Amino acid sequence: MQKTLNYYPKEQLERLAEGNSKSDIAFRGYTAESLLKAYREAGPVFITEINGEERIVLAGLDANEIAWTAPDNWSYHNAMTVFREELSTLHLTQLDREDHRRKRRLLNKGFKNSSVMSGMGAMAREIALGLEKIDGQEVELHQAFMRIFTRALSKSAVKEAFTDAEVSQMVDFEEGFIGALFLKPHEREIAYNRASYLTIKREVLERLHGIVKERLDGAGKDDMLDQIIHQKVSKNVESLTEEELIYDTYLLLIAGTGNTSKLLAYLLDELKRQPEWTARLLEELKDFDARKLANGMKDFPLLKATLMETERLFPAAPVLPRVPHGDLDFLGYTIPAGTECLHLMALMHYDDTIYEDPFEFKPERWMKNEYPRQAHGTFGGGSHVCLGINVARIHMPLMIGYLLSQYDYEILSKPRVENYIAEPGEPDAMTLRMEAKLTKK
Repeated sequence: MQKTLNYYPKEQLERLAEGNSKSDIAFRGYTAESLLKAYREAGPVFITEINGEERIVLAGLDANEIAWTAPDNWSYHNAMTVFREELSTLHLTQLDREDHRRKRRLLNKGFKNSSVMSGMGAMAREIALGLEKIDGQEVELHQAFMRIFTRALSKSAVKEAFTDAEVSQMVDFEEGFIGALFLKPHEREIAYNRASYLTIKREVLERLHGIVKERLDGAGKDDMLDQIIHQKVSKNVESLTEEELIYDTYLLLIAGTGNTSKLLAYLLDELKRQPEWTARLLEELKDFDARKLANGMKDFPLLKATLMETERLFPAAPVLPRVPHGDLDFLGYTIPAGTECLHLMALMHYDDTIYEDPFEFKPERWMKNEYPRQAHGTFGGGSHVCLGINVARIHMPLMIGYLLSQYDYEILSKPRVENYIAEPGEPDAMTLRMEAKLTKK
């Protein structure tokens, strides 16, 4: 027997801007607390109005499990249209079913854990060097980290000599694209048609295309991009095309650096308020040796707990749009084909029936407890789990390990999330901003 979808009154949802939340993380502008209340009262599948548009909302452990384990039920092509419209119809994020499986299989050569770890030494050296370069300077931490991570990937994933100006362009392109990703269509149109953004986008993609053409012409660099290009494929699998490889090079070199940087900026700010935990963490990291990460995080239990808690408390992408391919029975509710849904992947991060004091930064919880995998949605799940999860989970311990073991840091401004467009035509990427200063110990 099919269940009836409940309508949850929009008036009972609270905007994050109203200042009534214990968290800085917004679920499409709304507080985790008000959406948890909606989930508990209306069930795991309900209808409400989000930012003036009616949506079916999916939430809870069971919703996460089913959504992640049955990817063929969903049309990413229709849900993630902005990737298709702004980047390419061949971009991984908006591919469905067999098209996605083919692309994921071909890209796995560069993103699987063993491939990422093979480049760890080069990434570690570049991250350490990047921190040295900003020693004693006042920097906007998010962009500084993005530049360092992009440089690190240019030493392992896509081995190319980029100028500082080119790295800055790549960061600006990524922030410009991601910053406007979930704006309303008319707002996105303004953002993506600014002359400055279009210039940066064109120049970055032309640079990446040039790299791809050189590689296809035989200019090998013994990196992840080469491994992807020259891998053996079965006769029934079509090799990656030149156009695909442009955007795959973007994935290897730039994509995801902003989300990783955002997590670490939140973490460093949080550690300033946790002196006892920070002292223990500093003791663990005092003789930090990146080579020990080759064995995983077993030598760094406090660091692992710290990063897991950061992922939980500050998820970079807590909501995923979804559209069912056909009429869908989801937990006993019928969702008609083509319906626009919002999957609150990270809502359970704040559920006090799973995490005690869920709005508090308590890394020690990860050393005492095991939690359901469905309760940790930072990177999604299933076959559509974030492609760069292995990259993020080596970048974060490298950055924090070097930074805390070798530098003191001062937070010079309260973290703030800036709006993408202050005025029509004036860009200001929506991300976490925080000025800071590192000082060599």
